[in-house]
Amino acid sequence: MKRMLALLLAISMVLALAACGGQGNGQNNGQNQGNQQDAGDGGAGGNNAGGNDSQNSGDGQNPEVNNEVVEYYLSEAEEVTVTDTAVTFTDDGSGEKMTVEKNPQKVAVLYGSLVALWYEAGGTVPLTVGGKSAVTLYEEQIGRDITQDEGVKVVTESSAGTGWDVETILAEKPDLIVTSVGMKGYETISGPAAAVGIPVIGVNYDGVQDYLKWFKVFCNLTGHPELWDEVANTTAQGIIDIVSSVPETENAPTAVILVVSSDVLKAYTGESQPGAILKELGGVNLADPDNDAGSANVEISLEDLYALDPDMLFLSWYNEPGEMYDQLMNMVGDNPVWQELRANKEGRFYQLDKNLFHNKANHMYDQAYRTLAQYLYPDAGF
Repeated sequence: MKRMLALLLAISMVLALAACGGQGNGQNNGQNQGNQQDAGDGGAGGNNAGGNDSQNSGDGQNPEVNNEVVEYYLSEAEEVTVTDTAVTFTDDGSGEKMTVEKNPQKVAVLYGSLVALWYEAGGTVPLTVGGKSAVTLYEEQIGRDITQDEGVKVVTESSAGTGWDVETILAEKPDLIVTSVGMKGYETISGPAAAVGIPVIGVNYDGVQDYLKWFKVFCNLTGHPELWDEVANTTAQGIIDIVSSVPETENAPTAVILVVSSDVLKAYTGESQPGAILKELGGVNLADPDNDAGSANVEISLEDLYALDPDMLFLSWYNEPGEMYDQLMNMVGDNPVWQELRANKEGRFYQLDKNLFHNKANHMYDQAYRTLAQYLYPDAGF
């Protein structure tokens, strides 16, 4: 929440001083359906280096305003310090400063999304997590099922720490363990590992700031610091350009981001990844006022949607391409309330690719921001 408040202040400064064009009223009837499989554990998205093909649309921006946005996105990465032999950072599991020696030889990475990030940062993992969702993620993001690589051993079939055999993992004698603070991973392994002298990095990965921080940590641990400029910082600069170029407009675009979960229609809030990107781009998420519990999604009815009257509707899918759209149409397609929604009648119902908005997009985060900016501001030249 502190992060979001800081960025909203920065964006307010950008919009107050920017000299960009207005919103426009163009319509786009396309649907972004994508081609990716579900990563299951919140993996980071595709293996398309084109995500870094950023355009600098921030010409003429006030440099002080840009500095506010730069600080928001890069401040956590800048807190990472690197020496000739070690990397120091704040561990998300303990909340304390942690120093890890470079070039660990036997790393256990026990969360699928973090495995993909470790490989993107130039590393390989001899000890890892398997299972259907993890393998699908590896194939999408790394380009192959790394559990079949020579020298790689699967020590658990789940990223959820509650299902781990800790003795089996520790018996492999890794010199470093990397895991998520979610799904009880860090909670399960940190104590036993500390008892035998194995350092454990706990990672909280919720968005771009976390991606940049942990990419910097990982690429320096793996011995590939050059990837910071080649990959992560390039992505960051693309996002900064996009956010800094949001048009000044009296009426910010309003939206609701739909998702179908267990045959229940829900709307993503600002606590979700697509909802956070929407906010950072100056859009108004009409589902947020109903989010007293601070959850990532809330149930919503067609009558609610009609009353909210959003400028546009999004469907953020996470399963097979077209599967959730079919689910949604089976639920509401014949309902006259759905058909009468202004966003539908004006052709502003779009699908958000799982690869960019549900999974951790990693080096494609700038593509996610640009895609949503194009929907929100179709005449702004993003």
